Order: sequence, then C-alpha cells, then structure tokens
Amino acid sequence: MPFPINPVPWLSLVATLLVATAGASLATLLAIPASWLSGAMVAVTAASFGRLDTRLPVPLVEFSFLLIGIALGAGLTPELLSSIGAWPFSLAILLLTVIAVTAGAGTFLFRVSGWDRETAFFAAVPGALSYVIAVASTTGADIRKVAVSQSIRIFLLIAVLPAVIVAIEGGPPAGEPVQVAAWDELALLVVASTVVGFAFRYLRVPAGLLTGSFAASSFLHGAALVEGTLPEPLVIVAFVLLGALVGSRFVGTGPGFLVNILAPSFGAFLVSTLIAGAAALLVAMVIGIPFDQAIVAFAPGGLDAMMSLALALHMDTAFVAAHQFARFAGIAFGLPFFLRWARSRNRDA
Repeated sequence: MPFPINPVPWLSLVATLLVATAGASLATLLAIPASWLSGAMVAVTAASFGRLDTRLPVPLVEFSFLLIGIALGAGLTPELLSSIGAWPFSLAILLLTVIAVTAGAGTFLFRVSGWDRETAFFAAVPGALSYVIAVASTTGADIRKVAVSQSIRIFLLIAVLPAVIVAIEGGPPAGEPVQVAAWDELALLVVASTVVGFAFRYLRVPAGLLTGSFAASSFLHGAALVEGTLPEPLVIVAFVLLGALVGSRFVGTGPGFLVNILAPSFGAFLVSTLIAGAAALLVAMVIGIPFDQAIVAFAPGGLDAMMSLALALHMDTAFVAAHQFARFAGIAFGLPFFLRWARSRNRDA
C-alpha cells in the first residue's frame, strides 16, 4: 500500500509527532549527521515496535514531499551549473558508477538474498535517501527493507566516514548558512512548485508532488529567478515528517525482522562501496585529484554532509558539490521515469 491507511487516530498522531520531534531534537543535540531525519526515524521506529499506531495521514505525508522537493531544488544554482561542465570525464564515470552500484547491489539483494526485484532495486539506489524512500513508498516495494538497507548505508557513509576522516584531519565539519528566499521569490517558488507537483501527480509520475516540486524549484533556481530556499523551520518540519513516515512502516514488525535484514543490507553496502571506491580511485588517478576528495565526491551519502566534510578538509568544494548534486539530480529526475517505463514494460510482457 503506497501510504498509511486513513483515518489516523488523532491521539496516536499527536503522540507520533511528539516522539518524532523528541527523537530529532535529541539527535540534533548529539550532533548526529542528518539528525532531523534520522533522529525522527529511529524514535518513531522504536515507538512502532512498542505498538504505538504511528501511521501518518496522506495529506501530511504529501505536504512533507512538497517541502522536501522545494528545498532540494534550491541546490541547482547557476554557479553549480557552470561548474559541472568542467569535469566531463569524472561526471561520465559518476553516471556509470551510479548505474553499476544500483545493478551490483540490486543483483546481490535479488539473487543472493532473495528479495523481490522492486525492493532490491530501491534498496540498491546509491544516495538520495529521502527521495528514494519517498518514491519507494508509492510502489509495491517493501518499504521496511528499503528503509533499513538504505539507512545502514547512510549511517556508515554519513556518520562513520566523516567521523573517521575528521578525526584524522582534526576539526568538525562546518556547514554554510542557509539563505532564505525573499518573500516575493518565496511565493513564486511555493506556487510554481505546488502547481507542477500536482500536475506531475495528475500525470501519474511516481511521487508526483516530490518530483514536480523538485523540478520546478530546480528550474527557478537554475535560471536565477529565485535565490535562496524555504525558511529552515519548514525544512526541519519536512524531514521530521519524512523520518516519522519511515518509522511508521515498522508498525507490526518484530525485532526478528531487523536481525534477518542486517546481513543482506551490509552485503549490499560492501558491493556498493567497492564499486564506488574503484571508480573514485580511477578518477583520482586520471585527473590528478586527491583520492580522499574523489571518495567524498563519489560517496552516496547526504549532499549536505559531504559538502560539510569537503569544506572542513579544505577540499575543492565546487568539485564535490558538482558531483554530489549531479548524482542526486540524476536519481531524482531519472528514477520516476525509469520506474514508469519499467511498469509499462512489465504490463506489456
């Protein structure tokens, strides 16, 4: 089922939102990467195991999709567009790497672990955690397996890798302040993203509100019609809601499920890491950049976290940003249409 069943009991909904907010706040205080998303996800997952009805109503889920799409599209700036063309070889290798990682990890989960094709595919997509989970939630994929497998990879890449590199180099990552769009531009951004989002949903594009709002926001920012993004509190709300959505998928799931999924998820992570690491080594050798910089640029982790790491280690942030955003944009724009093509092919078969 693509979304939780309605109606949702109001008392359970309030409790779920309080649990999600508390978990996200604690994760933020502990400086855990992607804290608002991961903290809410872990807290609501625990509440789901505790038999709380953590399902979210469809309008609330779609509202979070709309906000996330708008916020993510803000990364496509004119400066980033102009810098992408400076590294054609590494970007081409990045494209092949995304395909190879998805195919390799997906094949492992399908052939070795026995997962169904759709679940294995979404669990193997490298990066864009929030987007992949959002799109997967509109399909028949087992969202619990997708969420756990993706979360294990994100945890290792966003938490362990930055912590290890920063511990060696010294100094914590420092993110750049978020620029909020002016009120008139913000109104244009919200209206255009909402209209395109509903249009995409009407056209049955998977995760239409998310995909459409991302497309509209990317166009407005790329064309320099809008500078800045949503106020930070709205972005935080969106990620807390998405974290709660992921956690709600564990309603009725026992601890045995997590035990059974750890080995396949870690195996898929190893396959993905070996492929991405080999590609990063090739790029570092051919174009003469530091290997650690290539690793950060190719790592399928969070865009914000990888950029913060690159900044803290005095790397070429334009190089890292161009590759991280190119990977994310390729997944965000290509995934829904690939999924639509795959469904059409399956119907015709």
